[in-house]
Amino acid sequence: MKTRSISSVAFVVVVVGFFLLRQFVYAPLFNILIWFFIAVATFELARALKGFSADGNFYPAVVYGILFAPLYAFLRYVVKTDLTWLFMLVFAFVGVAFAFVLCTVKKCLNKFAATFLPYVYPALLMLTLLLAGDLEEPKGFLAVLTVFVISPCADSLAYLVGMVYNKIRKGQAKKLCPRLSPKKTWAGAIGGVIGGVLGAMLVCLIFNGKVAEIQNSLADSARFSLPYLHFAGIGFLGAILTEIGDLFESFIKRRVGIKDMGKIMPGHGGIMDRIDGMSFAAVAVFVWFLLI
Repeated sequence: MKTRSISSVAFVVVVVGFFLLRQFVYAPLFNILIWFFIAVATFELARALKGFSADGNFYPAVVYGILFAPLYAFLRYVVKTDLTWLFMLVFAFVGVAFAFVLCTVKKCLNKFAATFLPYVYPALLMLTLLLAGDLEEPKGFLAVLTVFVISPCADSLAYLVGMVYNKIRKGQAKKLCPRLSPKKTWAGAIGGVIGGVLGAMLVCLIFNGKVAEIQNSLADSARFSLPYLHFAGIGFLGAILTEIGDLFESFIKRRVGIKDMGKIMPGHGGIMDRIDGMSFAAVAVFVWFLLI
Protein backbone atom coordinates (compact mmCIF):
# COMPACT_ATOMS: atom_id res chain seq x y z
CA MET A 1 0.00 0.00 0.00
CA LYS A 2 2.89 2.34 0.86
CA THR A 3 4.58 1.70 -2.49
CA ARG A 4 1.32 2.28 -4.33
CA SER A 5 0.77 5.58 -2.49
CA ILE A 6 4.29 6.80 -3.27
CA SER A 7 3.79 5.98 -6.96
CA SER A 8 0.48 7.84 -6.98
CA VAL A 9 1.99 10.94 -5.39
CA ALA A 10 4.93 10.88 -7.80
CA PHE A 11 2.56 10.58 -10.77
CA VAL A 12 0.44 13.50 -9.56
CA VAL A 13 3.53 15.67 -8.93
CA VAL A 14 4.84 15.02 -12.46
CA VAL A 15 1.47 15.77 -14.08
CA VAL A 16 0.98 18.96 -12.04
CA GLY A 17 4.51 20.02 -12.91
CA PHE A 18 3.80 19.71 -16.61
CA PHE A 19 0.55 21.63 -16.23
CA LEU A 20 2.52 24.45 -14.63
CA LEU A 21 4.98 24.38 -17.52
CA ARG A 22 2.05 24.52 -19.90
CA GLN A 23 0.47 27.51 -18.23
CA PHE A 24 3.47 29.61 -17.28
CA VAL A 25 6.28 28.67 -19.67
CA TYR A 26 5.22 27.24 -23.04
CA ALA A 27 2.02 25.28 -23.71
CA PRO A 28 3.49 22.69 -26.16
CA LEU A 29 5.92 21.54 -23.42
CA PHE A 30 3.00 19.53 -22.05
CA ASN A 31 3.29 17.35 -25.15
CA ILE A 32 6.52 15.95 -23.74
CA LEU A 33 4.45 14.19 -21.08
CA ILE A 34 2.02 12.87 -23.68
CA TRP A 35 4.97 11.73 -25.83
CA PHE A 36 6.32 9.79 -22.83
CA PHE A 37 2.91 8.16 -22.28
CA ILE A 38 2.58 7.13 -25.93
CA ALA A 39 6.15 5.89 -26.30
CA VAL A 40 6.24 3.81 -23.11
CA ALA A 41 2.69 2.49 -23.48
CA THR A 42 3.37 1.40 -27.07
CA PHE A 43 6.52 -0.37 -25.89
CA GLU A 44 4.59 -2.14 -23.13
CA LEU A 45 1.83 -3.23 -25.49
CA ALA A 46 4.22 -4.39 -28.22
CA ARG A 47 6.17 -6.39 -25.64
CA ALA A 48 3.00 -7.97 -24.25
CA LEU A 49 1.84 -8.96 -27.74
CA LYS A 50 5.27 -10.05 -28.98
CA GLY A 51 4.49 -13.74 -28.75
CA PHE A 52 1.12 -13.27 -30.46
CA SER A 53 2.18 -11.05 -33.37
CA ALA A 54 4.28 -11.57 -36.48
CA ASP A 55 8.02 -12.08 -36.01
CA GLY A 56 9.95 -8.85 -36.44
CA ASN A 57 7.07 -6.57 -35.46
CA PHE A 58 8.28 -5.55 -32.01
CA TYR A 59 10.97 -3.03 -32.94
CA PRO A 60 9.03 -1.27 -35.75
CA ALA A 61 6.07 -0.88 -33.37
CA VAL A 62 8.30 0.58 -30.64
CA VAL A 63 9.91 3.01 -33.10
CA TYR A 64 6.44 4.04 -34.24
CA GLY A 65 5.44 4.83 -30.65
CA ILE A 66 8.60 6.86 -30.12
CA LEU A 67 8.14 8.88 -33.31
CA PHE A 68 4.42 9.57 -33.06
CA ALA A 69 4.38 12.67 -30.83
CA PRO A 70 7.61 14.21 -32.23
CA LEU A 71 6.17 13.91 -35.75
CA TYR A 72 3.01 15.62 -34.54
CA ALA A 73 5.09 18.41 -32.99
CA PHE A 74 7.10 18.86 -36.19
CA LEU A 75 3.98 19.12 -38.35
CA ARG A 76 2.09 21.32 -35.90
CA TYR A 77 4.76 23.75 -34.72
CA VAL A 78 7.41 23.73 -37.48
CA VAL A 79 5.47 23.06 -40.67
CA LYS A 80 2.40 24.69 -39.08
CA THR A 81 -0.14 22.80 -41.13
CA ASP A 82 -3.81 22.69 -40.22
CA LEU A 83 -3.92 19.11 -41.50
CA THR A 84 -1.65 17.66 -38.83
CA TRP A 85 -4.39 15.26 -37.75
CA LEU A 86 -4.70 13.95 -41.32
CA PHE A 87 -0.98 13.33 -41.65
CA MET A 88 -1.00 11.48 -38.34
CA LEU A 89 -3.85 9.27 -39.56
CA VAL A 90 -1.81 8.53 -42.68
CA PHE A 91 1.18 7.72 -40.47
CA ALA A 92 -0.96 5.25 -38.52
CA PHE A 93 -2.32 3.75 -41.74
CA VAL A 94 1.26 3.15 -42.94
CA GLY A 95 1.91 1.26 -39.71
CA VAL A 96 -1.18 -0.89 -40.19
CA ALA A 97 -0.20 -1.50 -43.82
CA PHE A 98 3.28 -2.55 -42.69
CA ALA A 99 1.72 -4.97 -40.19
CA PHE A 100 -0.43 -6.48 -42.95
CA VAL A 101 2.53 -6.91 -45.30
CA LEU A 102 4.59 -8.42 -42.51
CA CYS A 103 1.85 -10.91 -41.65
CA THR A 104 1.48 -11.77 -45.33
CA VAL A 105 5.21 -12.36 -45.78
CA LYS A 106 5.41 -14.38 -42.58
CA LYS A 107 2.22 -16.25 -43.58
CA CYS A 108 0.50 -15.54 -40.28
CA LEU A 109 -2.54 -13.41 -41.11
CA ASN A 110 -4.22 -14.94 -38.07
CA LYS A 111 -1.87 -12.74 -36.03
CA PHE A 112 -2.79 -9.54 -37.85
CA ALA A 113 -4.88 -8.06 -35.02
CA ALA A 114 -2.09 -8.43 -32.46
CA THR A 115 0.45 -7.20 -35.01
CA PHE A 116 -1.26 -3.95 -36.02
CA LEU A 117 -2.73 -3.00 -32.60
CA PRO A 118 0.41 -1.22 -31.27
CA TYR A 119 0.31 1.06 -34.34
CA VAL A 120 -3.10 2.47 -33.46
CA TYR A 121 -3.45 1.96 -29.71
CA PRO A 122 -2.95 4.02 -27.65
CA ALA A 123 -1.34 6.49 -30.10
CA LEU A 124 -4.42 7.40 -32.14
CA LEU A 125 -6.55 7.83 -29.04
CA MET A 126 -3.87 9.98 -27.42
CA LEU A 127 -3.71 12.02 -30.62
CA THR A 128 -7.00 13.58 -29.53
CA LEU A 129 -5.28 14.72 -26.33
CA LEU A 130 -2.56 16.39 -28.40
CA LEU A 131 -5.22 18.04 -30.55
CA ALA A 132 -7.20 19.09 -27.48
CA GLY A 133 -4.17 20.82 -26.03
CA ASP A 134 -3.81 22.88 -29.20
CA LEU A 135 -7.35 24.21 -29.14
CA GLU A 136 -7.72 27.96 -28.71
CA GLU A 137 -7.25 28.98 -25.08
CA PRO A 138 -8.81 28.56 -22.62
CA LYS A 139 -10.41 25.60 -24.39
CA GLY A 140 -7.08 23.80 -24.67
CA PHE A 141 -6.27 24.09 -20.98
CA LEU A 142 -9.77 23.08 -19.82
CA ALA A 143 -9.97 20.17 -22.26
CA VAL A 144 -6.66 18.63 -21.19
CA LEU A 145 -7.34 19.27 -17.51
CA THR A 146 -10.79 17.70 -17.77
CA VAL A 147 -9.29 14.51 -19.23
CA PHE A 148 -6.75 14.30 -16.41
CA VAL A 149 -9.46 14.84 -13.80
CA ILE A 150 -12.29 12.65 -15.12
CA SER A 151 -10.36 9.39 -15.39
CA PRO A 152 -8.67 9.42 -11.94
CA CYS A 153 -11.94 10.48 -10.29
CA ALA A 154 -13.82 7.74 -12.11
CA ASP A 155 -11.21 5.11 -11.21
CA SER A 156 -10.97 6.17 -7.57
CA LEU A 157 -14.70 6.30 -6.86
CA ALA A 158 -15.26 3.07 -8.79
CA TYR A 159 -12.71 1.37 -6.55
CA LEU A 160 -14.10 2.83 -3.31
CA VAL A 161 -17.78 2.26 -4.08
CA GLY A 162 -17.12 -1.21 -5.45
CA MET A 163 -15.06 -2.21 -2.40
CA VAL A 164 -17.54 -0.85 0.16
CA TYR A 165 -20.59 -2.28 -1.59
CA ASN A 166 -18.91 -5.66 -1.98
CA LYS A 167 -18.20 -5.73 1.74
CA ILE A 168 -21.81 -4.83 2.50
CA ARG A 169 -22.94 -7.64 0.22
CA LYS A 170 -20.33 -9.94 1.79
CA GLY A 171 -18.57 -10.57 -1.49
CA GLN A 172 -21.78 -11.18 -3.45
CA ALA A 173 -21.88 -7.91 -5.42
CA LYS A 174 -22.94 -8.40 -9.03
CA LYS A 175 -19.93 -8.59 -11.34
CA LEU A 176 -19.66 -6.19 -14.26
CA CYS A 177 -17.67 -8.42 -16.60
CA PRO A 178 -16.26 -11.41 -14.70
CA ARG A 179 -14.50 -12.96 -17.68
CA LEU A 180 -12.38 -9.87 -18.28
CA SER A 181 -12.04 -8.35 -14.81
CA PRO A 182 -13.38 -10.48 -11.93
CA LYS A 183 -13.05 -7.67 -9.37
CA LYS A 184 -15.12 -5.07 -11.23
CA THR A 185 -18.74 -4.79 -10.11
CA TRP A 186 -21.79 -2.91 -11.33
CA ALA A 187 -21.74 -0.90 -8.10
CA GLY A 188 -18.17 0.12 -8.84
CA ALA A 189 -19.11 1.04 -12.41
CA ILE A 190 -21.92 3.29 -11.17
CA GLY A 191 -19.54 4.82 -8.65
CA GLY A 192 -17.07 5.47 -11.44
CA VAL A 193 -19.65 7.34 -13.49
CA ILE A 194 -20.56 9.46 -10.47
CA GLY A 195 -16.86 10.14 -9.89
CA GLY A 196 -16.37 11.27 -13.48
CA VAL A 197 -19.37 13.60 -13.29
CA LEU A 198 -18.23 15.11 -9.99
CA GLY A 199 -14.68 15.53 -11.29
CA ALA A 200 -15.81 17.40 -14.40
CA MET A 201 -18.14 19.61 -12.37
CA LEU A 202 -15.27 20.36 -10.01
CA VAL A 203 -13.23 21.61 -12.95
CA CYS A 204 -16.12 23.87 -13.91
CA LEU A 205 -16.42 25.16 -10.33
CA ILE A 206 -12.73 25.92 -9.83
CA PHE A 207 -12.13 27.36 -13.29
CA ASN A 208 -15.46 29.11 -13.67
CA GLY A 209 -13.70 32.21 -14.99
CA LYS A 210 -12.18 30.30 -17.91
CA VAL A 211 -15.54 28.67 -18.63
CA ALA A 212 -17.04 32.15 -18.75
CA GLU A 213 -14.35 33.17 -21.27
CA ILE A 214 -15.44 30.34 -23.56
CA GLN A 215 -19.09 31.33 -23.23
CA ASN A 216 -18.33 34.97 -24.00
CA SER A 217 -16.45 33.98 -27.14
CA LEU A 218 -19.46 32.12 -28.55
CA ALA A 219 -22.32 33.58 -30.53
CA ASP A 220 -25.46 34.28 -28.52
CA SER A 221 -27.26 31.31 -30.07
CA ALA A 222 -24.41 28.95 -29.16
CA ARG A 223 -23.91 29.96 -25.53
CA PHE A 224 -24.79 27.38 -22.91
CA SER A 225 -26.70 28.76 -19.94
CA LEU A 226 -25.97 25.81 -17.64
CA PRO A 227 -22.20 25.17 -17.75
CA TYR A 228 -22.32 22.71 -14.84
CA LEU A 229 -24.82 20.61 -16.77
CA HIS A 230 -22.51 20.60 -19.79
CA PHE A 231 -19.54 19.54 -17.69
CA ALA A 232 -21.65 16.90 -15.98
CA GLY A 233 -22.50 15.55 -19.43
CA ILE A 234 -18.90 15.31 -20.56
CA GLY A 235 -17.99 13.82 -17.19
CA PHE A 236 -20.68 11.17 -17.64
CA LEU A 237 -19.52 10.26 -21.14
CA GLY A 238 -15.84 10.45 -20.21
CA ALA A 239 -16.35 8.18 -17.20
CA ILE A 240 -18.15 5.55 -19.28
CA LEU A 241 -15.36 5.61 -21.86
CA THR A 242 -12.81 5.38 -19.05
CA GLU A 243 -14.43 2.16 -17.87
CA ILE A 244 -14.59 0.83 -21.44
CA GLY A 245 -10.88 1.59 -21.76
CA ASP A 246 -10.18 -0.30 -18.53
CA LEU A 247 -12.12 -3.30 -19.78
CA PHE A 248 -10.36 -3.22 -23.13
CA GLU A 249 -7.01 -3.25 -21.36
CA SER A 250 -8.20 -6.12 -19.17
CA PHE A 251 -9.22 -8.00 -22.31
CA ILE A 252 -5.71 -7.67 -23.77
CA LYS A 253 -4.02 -8.72 -20.54
CA ARG A 254 -6.38 -11.64 -20.15
CA ARG A 255 -5.63 -12.84 -23.69
CA VAL A 256 -1.86 -12.66 -23.27
CA GLY A 257 -1.91 -13.94 -19.69
CA ILE A 258 -0.31 -11.08 -17.76
CA LYS A 259 -1.34 -9.07 -14.69
CA ASP A 260 0.37 -5.74 -15.41
CA MET A 261 1.63 -4.17 -18.63
CA GLY A 262 4.79 -2.92 -16.94
CA LYS A 263 6.55 -2.13 -13.68
CA ILE A 264 7.34 1.55 -14.16
CA MET A 265 4.84 2.50 -11.42
CA PRO A 266 5.22 0.04 -8.52
CA GLY A 267 1.85 -0.96 -7.15
CA HIS A 268 0.02 0.34 -10.22
CA GLY A 269 1.53 -1.51 -13.16
CA GLY A 270 2.79 0.12 -16.31
CA ILE A 271 2.03 3.39 -18.05
CA MET A 272 -0.55 1.62 -20.21
CA ASP A 273 -2.38 0.64 -17.05
CA ARG A 274 -2.53 4.33 -16.10
CA ILE A 275 -3.68 5.76 -19.43
CA ASP A 276 -6.00 3.03 -20.74
CA GLY A 277 -9.17 4.77 -19.57
CA MET A 278 -7.75 8.25 -20.04
CA SER A 279 -6.99 7.62 -23.72
CA PHE A 280 -10.60 6.63 -24.40
CA ALA A 281 -12.00 9.55 -22.39
CA ALA A 282 -9.74 11.98 -24.30
CA VAL A 283 -11.67 11.30 -27.50
CA ALA A 284 -15.00 12.39 -26.01
CA VAL A 285 -13.55 15.44 -24.25
CA PHE A 286 -11.76 16.64 -27.38
CA VAL A 287 -14.87 16.31 -29.55
CA TRP A 288 -17.01 18.13 -26.98
CA PHE A 289 -14.64 21.07 -26.63
CA LEU A 290 -14.14 21.17 -30.41
CA LEU A 291 -17.88 21.38 -31.03
CA ILE A 292 -18.51 24.16 -28.52
